[in-house]
Amino acid sequence: MIRQFTLIILALTIFSCTKKDDKAVVWIYTSLYKDTVADVQPQLEKAFPDIKVQFYQAGSEEVAAKVQAENLSGKIQADVLISSDRFWYEDMAEQKKLMAYKPKNSEKVDPLFKHPEDFYITVSFPVMVLAYNSDGVTEKDAPKTFKELTDSKWKDKVSIGSPLASGTSFTTVAFLVEKYGWDYFTSLRKNNIIAEGGNSGVIRRLQSKERPVGIVLMENVLRLAKSDPRIKFIIPADGAVIQTNVLALVRKESDASNAQKVADWFFTEAGQTALTKSFMYSGNASIKLDTAPDFSELLKTAKPWSREFISKTMKEREKIKDQFSKIIF
Repeated sequence: MIRQFTLIILALTIFSCTKKDDKAVVWIYTSLYKDTVADVQPQLEKAFPDIKVQFYQAGSEEVAAKVQAENLSGKIQADVLISSDRFWYEDMAEQKKLMAYKPKNSEKVDPLFKHPEDFYITVSFPVMVLAYNSDGVTEKDAPKTFKELTDSKWKDKVSIGSPLASGTSFTTVAFLVEKYGWDYFTSLRKNNIIAEGGNSGVIRRLQSKERPVGIVLMENVLRLAKSDPRIKFIIPADGAVIQTNVLALVRKESDASNAQKVADWFFTEAGQTALTKSFMYSGNASIKLDTAPDFSELLKTAKPWSREFISKTMKEREKIKDQFSKIIF
């Protein structure tokens, strides 16, 4: 009798473990910050106890490279993509690598920030701004526009991320070329601008005062509010560059219902609030970013996204990178 009872308990234990191990797995490939992923993952597990959500976290260029490698191998693991290089998503959509899907609760996102055929949608908005180290540059003297960085007074004082390494830096370069032309970057080169790595490199140079002024994501500055309040940001009077963290579903032969559920969650109040904790704007105007100017104010001066700009930049993507390299490096 005892032996039978033991076997029953063992069988139940094995069944329980099997059920846990047999959970449906959804892979999210993302360039979101590691602490954002750490915050989001347990919330997803709580919201979907029958789904095991796994993350691959890296920079946007690395995410793109991994997805490209999987596509070439024919073994695609990624289910949901969230990263900042909107132009890459356009390319993926053209190659029919994405699945058309309109997440629930996403209707408040402006059509300017969606694919017209629902192959991707912006889930949050990083913003590229000017920043300076107040221990060396006063608020009065700090540059108020991107254009001012070409003034000789800023020689040997400015750094930016490289469009070869960072999706948000590429977007910024594309917008500034559209606004000021390549002469702008020729002037920056004369001022001995440093253009290396991504936003984290700009922040390091700001903190060390190697380059006390930089073009960087606002969220990187806000994340330092307590640990290094010397670093300040300015919304450029000639328009901040609105970036897009884009969400898409990878086109696969397997059932996508669980990936769709996970995508839906990012547009719930909980999902959007989690992203604003990383100091990025929500596409839902009712969810505010209290530590920064209202998003609607930024949109008044920011150069707007358009299908024409996206199409043009897509065609000239490699040309932009090559021309930047020739001028700056």
